[in-house]
Amino acid sequence: MVVRIWGNWFLPGKASQNLKKYLLILFLSFYSWTTVAQSKVIDSLQQIVSLHKRDTVGLNALLLLSNEFLRKDLQKVKEYSMQVVKRADPKNETKWLVSAYNYLVTFYQQTGHIDSAQYFLNQGEALVRANPTNFRVKFNYNQSAGLFYKNLGDYKRALPYVLENVNTWKKEDENKAGQLLNLGNLYFNMGEYKNAADAHIKSLQLFETLKNLRGQSFCYQSLGNDFLFLNQYANAKKYYERSLALKEQLDDKRGQLTTTISLGDVHKELNENQKAEGYYKSALETARSMKLVVEEARVLHQWGLLYKRMNNFKAARENFTRSIALSKQVGDSVTRAKTNSELIGLDLIEQGKRDTEAELLKGLNTIIRTGDKQQQSVEYWRLSEYYAIHKNYEKALYYMKEHQALSDSIEGGTVVLQLKELEEKYQNEKHQQQIELLKKDQELQVLALSRERTNVILIAFALISVVIISVLLVNRYRIMNRAKRELELEKVRNHIARDLHDDIGSTLSSINIMSQLAMNGDAKEHLNKIALHSAQMMENMSDIVWSINPKNDTLEQVVLKMKEFAFEMLEPKEISHTFQLDSNLTQLKLDVEKRKNLFLIFKEAINNAAKYSEGSKVSISLSVRQNKIQLSICDNGKGFDEEAVRRGNGLINMKERAISMGGQFSQTSNPENGTKIQVDIPIT
Repeated sequence: MVVRIWGNWFLPGKASQNLKKYLLILFLSFYSWTTVAQSKVIDSLQQIVSLHKRDTVGLNALLLLSNEFLRKDLQKVKEYSMQVVKRADPKNETKWLVSAYNYLVTFYQQTGHIDSAQYFLNQGEALVRANPTNFRVKFNYNQSAGLFYKNLGDYKRALPYVLENVNTWKKEDENKAGQLLNLGNLYFNMGEYKNAADAHIKSLQLFETLKNLRGQSFCYQSLGNDFLFLNQYANAKKYYERSLALKEQLDDKRGQLTTTISLGDVHKELNENQKAEGYYKSALETARSMKLVVEEARVLHQWGLLYKRMNNFKAARENFTRSIALSKQVGDSVTRAKTNSELIGLDLIEQGKRDTEAELLKGLNTIIRTGDKQQQSVEYWRLSEYYAIHKNYEKALYYMKEHQALSDSIEGGTVVLQLKELEEKYQNEKHQQQIELLKKDQELQVLALSRERTNVILIAFALISVVIISVLLVNRYRIMNRAKRELELEKVRNHIARDLHDDIGSTLSSINIMSQLAMNGDAKEHLNKIALHSAQMMENMSDIVWSINPKNDTLEQVVLKMKEFAFEMLEPKEISHTFQLDSNLTQLKLDVEKRKNLFLIFKEAINNAAKYSEGSKVSISLSVRQNKIQLSICDNGKGFDEEAVRRGNGLINMKERAISMGGQFSQTSNPENGTKIQVDIPIT
């Protein structure tokens, strides 16, 4: 069985910390992602490689890419690992280099190039000797060496490497879980099923805690193997199906291949030969498409066993022969010995050959050397059968006893009970964890209810506070509004009082004086003056009344009064005039002061044009420009020299009124070119 190389990836403690964290998060989250997410991971890593060709960030990305393709495309694993070998500095970048060697060992072993695999394993060992204090280099090499010898079937030689890694890695993480899984698989191959199941369940518990789906799929596979070889087929099938479902979710094609073979084994033992043959056929096609020679040899071996059970000895022999050729190619001595033993068994059944004792003893010695107790028991049975055929009953009885004793030790009721006890403990722990989770959920619900009540109280308090504050703000707004209105009213009253005093009062005083003079002198002249002053006073009074009337707040009313005044002043003088007005100005409101000042500026400008311009046309425009009201009055009269003419009170008053509104006043005039007056008043 092929198992992922745990521990081949790492992130050094220096160089590009931010990208290091990013790559670590990418890799750790890989196990719970869908195929689309995995594709995005690969694209991201390839982009990092293209951007970092000369530093350790790029080496990290190449190793992560090798790991991504380990279960999908071994050719890609070789491609990316060889890039690391070419780029890495053997003196300063040994961590990256030993990991690349490990991936190359896996590639060459799985594709049947055992000499190349041994070469890169030796390269890794040389790095360990050159860096005796480097824990990571030693750890990665142990991982690769353990897996290499395990796949060769030399389990006793693999065991020290795996045990060292399990004992030296203290952190409870994916690496620890992976090492426990590898240890359990090794014990399984050695026939020590109690130890195998114990390591597998510990690994599964850790993977479940870490929410690592890929690790869980491997553990389910291994537990299925444990139960299968103890003839607990229902439990084995249950774990295999769980494993296959997770591997399909993760798009783990190599993992699916392994589990497909195992499901074929289960159905073979259940005498469901047609289903078993379907699984083996599918597994063989997958192994060949992925060019996995080791797996192809093992599928052929298992399929041969099925044909043998079906008494189709010809098909069985063909599969066994092809399996032996492939296992010899990849150096898998265990599969080769097992398959050769099965061929001998066929010979005994079909031909009754008597010259196979040496082959059987050789196969037994090979199996004893590797530590596979399950197959060792089978070899004892083969020898017992052989000697019985030869009527050497003493040896036949001896090997039958050896077979029975070893079978009892690895398949007996005690081991089965121990395995079931381990599974029950595992299930009980899961149930206990679920109970603890339920208790925590209840506590969280109580806490959530308490928080909700607290939140309701706080929200109610906040709402009440908002209402109170709103009431206070509204009340304050009303008070300020009232004060503002009173202030404005007081301001209007002051303006009216001032206007009455300045304009009406002074005019009435003049009329009083002229009345007395009229009684004592030339009455006609003084009466004309009284009439003139009284008319002016009436006009001023009309302006005051108009300015304080709220009906005239809109600019539309101001425009009407402007048009009326312009017509009254310019028509008698036979001066034509035009009035241009922006349509969006009609509903604009002005306060009393601005309305009054704007009109008086207009009035003064029209008066000047009527009296002094001697022109024939006046153009008036009122518009909005950059949030300002712009009044423009132009005539085509004689104009004047601004430097030569003394400014009168009218121009001064217009400018002061514009400034009092926060605006700007300008007058432009040239002899024979007319006069232009412009006022800009901000809209507030």
